[in-house]
Amino acid sequence: MDLSNVLGSLLSEGQTIEEIAKKVGARPEEVQKAAKLSVPTLVEALNKNAKDEEKRASLNKALEDHSEDNVEDLQSFLGSMDLQDGQKMLGHILGGKKNQVESSISKSSGLSSSQVTGLLAMLAPVLIGMLGKKKKEENISKDSLPDLTGSLGKILSGGSGNGLMDMAKNILDKDQDGSFVDDLMGGFFGKK
Repeated sequence: MDLSNVLGSLLSEGQTIEEIAKKVGARPEEVQKAAKLSVPTLVEALNKNAKDEEKRASLNKALEDHSEDNVEDLQSFLGSMDLQDGQKMLGHILGGKKNQVESSISKSSGLSSSQVTGLLAMLAPVLIGMLGKKKKEENISKDSLPDLTGSLGKILSGGSGNGLMDMAKNILDKDQDGSFVDDLMGGFFGKK
């Protein structure tokens, strides 16, 4: 599976963006702008989850469960997608950061919070399906998941570590201290 092609379809003008725009009730250019923030943010969150031993086990199971998803045919996949399943995936990927991420992307893209929620619920299963298929094709172990999720980040940043992935880190790191973990814990314990 060529991860670059699928990611490219999610981030560039074309049928995929138009299909998503119809489903969320927004203009394609707004959806494309939101997708350019959403995809790297989800990838960064998946990368953080893959590096955490407990979350890695859960991610590994999700990837195995979705290894047969046909995400290479994005039009068909999006057309038959279960958005409730996408919402569940999103909750696992973002945890307590879900509302913060939705709000940040909404403010930056011009989409409403409900439109961003719909967009993220469509993107999460695509990313999980991509990673699941790649994991199966290359027989990647649970312990190597950080390398797999990190490869998506490298594709998005062009290998430089800049651009889209830096924006994603800023969306996830609310207080800009470089730590996603304290922001997540703050959500649980009321810290701001």
